[in-house]
Amino acid sequence: MAEALLTKDPENLKEVISVGYSKLFDRQWPMWVGGLLFGFINVFMFAFEKAWSVADGVRNWGNWFFNSVEITEITIINPHLYSTSILNFGIIAGALASALLAKQFQIRSAPGRELSKGVIGGILMGIGSSLSFGCNIGGFFSSVSALSMSGVAMMAGLIIGSIIGLKILVWEITYLSPVAKSVKKESVKKNKKNQPFLGLTILVVGVLLALFYDQMDYSIRGGFLFFGLTLGIIMQRTRFCFVRAFREPFMTGDGSASKAVALAVLISVVGFSILKWSDMKDWEAQVSAGFWFGSLVGGIIFGIGMSITGGCASGTLWRAGEGHIKLWVALLAFALSGSYFREWLTVSGWSTKLGNALFIPDFIGWKMGIFSVCLLMLLWYIIVSWNEATRRLVIV
Repeated sequence: MAEALLTKDPENLKEVISVGYSKLFDRQWPMWVGGLLFGFINVFMFAFEKAWSVADGVRNWGNWFFNSVEITEITIINPHLYSTSILNFGIIAGALASALLAKQFQIRSAPGRELSKGVIGGILMGIGSSLSFGCNIGGFFSSVSALSMSGVAMMAGLIIGSIIGLKILVWEITYLSPVAKSVKKESVKKNKKNQPFLGLTILVVGVLLALFYDQMDYSIRGGFLFFGLTLGIIMQRTRFCFVRAFREPFMTGDGSASKAVALAVLISVVGFSILKWSDMKDWEAQVSAGFWFGSLVGGIIFGIGMSITGGCASGTLWRAGEGHIKLWVALLAFALSGSYFREWLTVSGWSTKLGNALFIPDFIGWKMGIFSVCLLMLLWYIIVSWNEATRRLVIV
């Protein structure tokens, strides 16, 4: 029915709505659309309050849990008032709503070995994000967009870690028996008729809650909830995940995710630079003190973790919203390990020994700083495009 509507011109309002709905939710959006939109949204978020990040919001959940069970006494903002925590809740809700609207939501269980990989991967992502002062979003995407050398170092670490993680997965397939997977097709089909209505309800409730935050003089929180809903929808529709960007060129040769991320960074770095150079935002914003040791080593550990898990920080959120039990397990491990390890780094004094804050324009000027980061992204784009044609970097 949907295909028939798309092949002919709509004749009435109902068909116009049906065609529009089919284009949005019956088909997956191109990956480059996600890269384009994420680049602009990150700039808007930076101008609004602060750049996109995930790990500190997830760690806030872990801090809240440890405080609640009286294991720690960390000074925190409650999760329902912490902007990044609210953003993450919004991403999960947006992805859930999008999956429901597309009739793709399903509780997806996983074998014990896969759940164990979720735990191990989540723990590694928590440790890696603590060392690098951010995950693939805050530590790499937003950091390199802010012209921080920590972001460049973490990019190198993520590539190395993804290769190591891929090697581990290859070893698992080679030397361990394959994991048996069973899907009950009948139960999958039953409850999808009402999914679009449920998805629309979640979106309406999310928007109303954002307006409620604004009404209660928490406008920033309301804004971040709205951003989260938007990000979750886009990620679910484009299947956007940084694991694919860093792992796929070495596993299958596919570079679509890598090129989409490069596009997002190109857009974001120009926007961030305009905001900083015009003094609308502080030059030091999003420039973490992790260069080079913390960002590189943290990136390697995080890269291994996200490869084993099958989802990066942002990917874990939207896949959890789709109903993946393994990713919920990984998210829990991510929150607890990130909280515990960051607190240990602070108490032990290691957090001040992980590196320095290096703002690229302070050393080579604004023009060369922007040019160097853009050139890095263009080189990445060219290399993955070359690899798509030659498969020279595929190691599987």
